[in-house]
Amino acid sequence: MVTSTLNVLRVGFVPEHFSSPLHIAAELGFFEKEGVVVELICCPSGTGEMTAKLIDGSLDVAIALTEGLLAGIAKGHDAYKIIGTYVKSPLCWAISVGQESRHVDRKSLQDGTIGISRIGSGSHIVPFVLAEQEGWLKGTSPADSAYKAPFEFNVLNTFQNMRDSVNDGTSDAFLWEKFTTKPYHDSKEVRSVDTITPPWPAFMIAASTRVLPSSSTTSTDPQRKTMVARFLKALSAATAHFIDPAHYDESIAFVQQKMSYTQQDVKDWFSGVEYPQEGCAVVKEEGLTTCARVLLGAGVLQKEQDTDVKTNLKTKYVDADVTVVV
Repeated sequence: MVTSTLNVLRVGFVPEHFSSPLHIAAELGFFEKEGVVVELICCPSGTGEMTAKLIDGSLDVAIALTEGLLAGIAKGHDAYKIIGTYVKSPLCWAISVGQESRHVDRKSLQDGTIGISRIGSGSHIVPFVLAEQEGWLKGTSPADSAYKAPFEFNVLNTFQNMRDSVNDGTSDAFLWEKFTTKPYHDSKEVRSVDTITPPWPAFMIAASTRVLPSSSTTSTDPQRKTMVARFLKALSAATAHFIDPAHYDESIAFVQQKMSYTQQDVKDWFSGVEYPQEGCAVVKEEGLTTCARVLLGAGVLQKEQDTDVKTNLKTKYVDADVTVVV
């Protein structure tokens, strides 16, 4: 296990436009103002990489996809808990196919092959939202005798491999965040046939139980016990700054510079994204229980794990200091 440096909070993030308020908090002194030292650790492989690092002790905090964090805890990973909401709005996923594909909309994808990064990832889970919306699901989970999978899945590990697979015909489609995929639609490497938005917050914040005041394994150092609370306060201030209409031009330029997107793409994304106005240390119960139901249908959770999410949400899944609202 990697030992944490007591006066530094190591925070994992994905190198995407959503991470802009986190960078703003670091660059404009929001963390410094709250007296917390943060080391930002880029995790390009996403939620799976971050949950693994929370477990092995090389991260203290992670900003990751809701479905991945929830699934990890449900499967018995007790090394971390959810401590708040980072992006309140759902993630918009593009459904992409190859340029020469026969598919022109989502309707023809039933029983097709979907390219995914890994089992349990968002690229694997969100197709089940599509199947649910289209009425393609038979049974509530693979444990049901009537269950029939709506797709086959092609595990490809990387975004590049997924794009290649729809053009070489080994996958019919793949799903990935809309604005991350858009440059490849614009260049005509792949073609968009639709978008889909799952009914839960896109990104939540998780922390290792080693740094949570409610955990019996937490350091007895008083300063260490307040670091997570101060981190959340600073991040809440940074997200408020980012979405403040008075800073609109500044925020658009910041994302453009970080991500090399066109100004119009950034504006389009910015018009739909929501960060929690009430601050980051709040979790909505409905979003997590809805997510658990879809994870059950995808076979990522078993029935007893889905029930566990509903009955033990405020003790096992979400830290005791977090406000949970219905």
